[in-house]
Amino acid sequence: MAVQRFTVQMPVYDTMPRNRFINTFHMERVGAAPGDGDLEGMCADIVAMWQTRYGNASKEVRCTAYDVDAVPNYPRATVVVNEGLAWVTSHPHEVALCLSYYGNYSGNKNERGRMYLAPQLAAGGIGISERPSAAAIDFALKFFSESNASLPDLGGVDWKFGVWSRNLKTFAQAHHAWVDDEWDTMRSRGLRATTRATSDREG
Repeated sequence: MAVQRFTVQMPVYDTMPRNRFINTFHMERVGAAPGDGDLEGMCADIVAMWQTRYGNASKEVRCTAYDVDAVPNYPRATVVVNEGLAWVTSHPHEVALCLSYYGNYSGNKNERGRMYLAPQLAAGGIGISERPSAAAIDFALKFFSESNASLPDLGGVDWKFGVWSRNLKTFAQAHHAWVDDEWDTMRSRGLRATTRATSDREG
């Protein structure tokens, strides 16, 4: 068995590296370790799933696969579609909705993972309200729950989606997931300032 790390990138506003929405997750291959061709196929499946979940097949999505603990750790495979076509939104980039998942016990930090998703990029006009709408929560939860089109289904029976513990060097398959009705703030996703208002006073 071998554990792989996958990163998924979506350029938002422009294609600058700092304006990419990035998510990282882990999967374990059952049986023989995957070859580069296997990982390229998995990356292609992940990209297709991202397009399905976001409801958009015309913008760039990039997926890269790595061995989980190789030193140095070079990419094993990369798949990118619609390169150079950035995603757009009129909502704040920093706002994210957290998909939390875990193995057998949510209190065990070594079996708990998170993914910060962006419903404001999804097709169908999911906006940013005071609290996440039912549509936004459903959008995020379907990354785990949707039959044959979500993370636990990727790669079929040969792959398991879950959590890699860097401390214990162990992998726990994810069996449970939830999405709360509260927003998270990903400051790293914010756009850089283009102007500044100032005020100077005496007395």
